[in-house]
Amino acid sequence: MENTASTFPAHRTAASIREFWDQRARQFGADARATLRETHLRDLEVRIMLSRLRRLKPARVLDAGCGNGWSTRQYALAMPRTQFVGADFSSAMIEHAARHSPPNCLFVVADVMDASTLPPGPFDVVMTQRCIQNVPGWENQKKAIRNLLKLRAPHGVAMLMECSRDGVEQLNRLRVFLGMSPIEGIEPWHNTFLRDARMIEEFGARIDYFSSTYMFLAKVVHKRLSAIARHLPPLGRFGYDRLYLIR
Repeated sequence: MENTASTFPAHRTAASIREFWDQRARQFGADARATLRETHLRDLEVRIMLSRLRRLKPARVLDAGCGNGWSTRQYALAMPRTQFVGADFSSAMIEHAARHSPPNCLFVVADVMDASTLPPGPFDVVMTQRCIQNVPGWENQKKAIRNLLKLRAPHGVAMLMECSRDGVEQLNRLRVFLGMSPIEGIEPWHNTFLRDARMIEEFGARIDYFSSTYMFLAKVVHKRLSAIARHLPPLGRFGYDRLYLIR
């Protein structure tokens, strides 16, 4: 059954999700594993996002749902002339982020569901990495995305790196076809993965299947190939980690 604003499990509330991330902050501190334990996939995400940022050469970037700021710091250090603002609803995460902030990077506590808490725009780029999927239900997710889009500069772009439920189903269909067991638990309790058709219809999103090669090699062939797969270019439309581009 689809997760919507009215059907997602009762325990999957904004408060319970925030508490989950507060606990992760206490467990991992400033470590990259605080927001994603799959380190090779994280490296791929950062490389792809950084390559796009460098092409765009933005003056100001908002990283919404930045967690403990690990990725945000990588971008800020690589692009010292760009001002980065990292925002997250977990004060525990932001506490760790602020302790390791480069000069061109500011971290603030803010909730994508509450526009009044978000830092003032305009931003040339508004980006996320697995932020919107932590908002429970599609109706709430639409509101969060709209809040972010309002912060864009006139010619700004939104780059939402989020997980796709379509991608999960595609991956597991292939595994079953090949005689393998489906991978259970890809979509954790605190997440609501996105539907591609909804993102296209509602926001005119264009999808970059940047993780396709990685996902095929690491999730279908063998997980030990992930270290190599993160360096290879994407082929085809595969993988559940996708980049939704909205102009």
